[in-house]
Amino acid sequence: MSVSTYRKIPFTTRISILFGGFKSQFGWFFLGFGLVFFWAFAMNSDFSFMQFKGKIITTEGIAIRSQDTDASEGDLQVYENYFRFTADDGLEYEGISYATGQRIITGDTLTIEYPEGKPQYARILGMRMQTFSTVAVWTVLFPLVGLVFILMGTRRSLRALRLLKYGILTKGVLVSKKRTNTKINGRVVFKMTFQFQDEEGSEYTVKERTTMPYNLQDQKEERLLYLKSRPSNAMMLDALPASATINRYGYVEAVPIINVIILLLVPIATIIGHGIYVLNHYFSG
Repeated sequence: MSVSTYRKIPFTTRISILFGGFKSQFGWFFLGFGLVFFWAFAMNSDFSFMQFKGKIITTEGIAIRSQDTDASEGDLQVYENYFRFTADDGLEYEGISYATGQRIITGDTLTIEYPEGKPQYARILGMRMQTFSTVAVWTVLFPLVGLVFILMGTRRSLRALRLLKYGILTKGVLVSKKRTNTKINGRVVFKMTFQFQDEEGSEYTVKERTTMPYNLQDQKEERLLYLKSRPSNAMMLDALPASATINRYGYVEAVPIINVIILLLVPIATIIGHGIYVLNHYFSG
């Protein structure tokens, strides 16, 4: 027996599905966490080598002052070193170079280098133009990992929404349950396979991975949704993001607003928090 209909999905349920599920929530958390390191390190890593091409001009300069930064590499302090020099165009310029564990002494004579015709990219020989070396750019991996999880979660959520809206509701039987080598928050991930028949009597299987297998085996037959045009596109009802449910009358139930608020806490905090930082740091004038 199967039931097919067009179902209206309440707004709260739609939002819960889009932002619910482990992948989406973990992704937003890791994106927010990773962007902290991205702004602090990757955006302050030195790429001056991209400017130092072709002929490099060297000249003498004078050390103005040196001061501590809030950064360090290993156990060594990163210093901000100010200098002044006269370029080959006859104009006087001031610049800042950064070095780990190396500070200049006011009044000392320095060797300054810059690309020909670009004195604005000048630096003290052996130092850099940003707080950290190029190696610090690896911290971009943190937000990228979060973004990948968000995209994977969103893909599953969009699939779940389509199944909720157009899917045929039927039941499947558990035919396989295997323990994997993966753990999430200390819980073992199980791979569970269910078998069901479509309206034509053809048999299909649907596979789910979960850390809570009891949710998918508390009944002899578990409800699932599949697309009539493609029965292999199926999903267990109890495995839908944010525990979306279809009641006995065939309607999709609305998720309580408090559940939606809880699910949106991390995404909203990430967007607002980093949005404010970008506005203040890059657009404040």
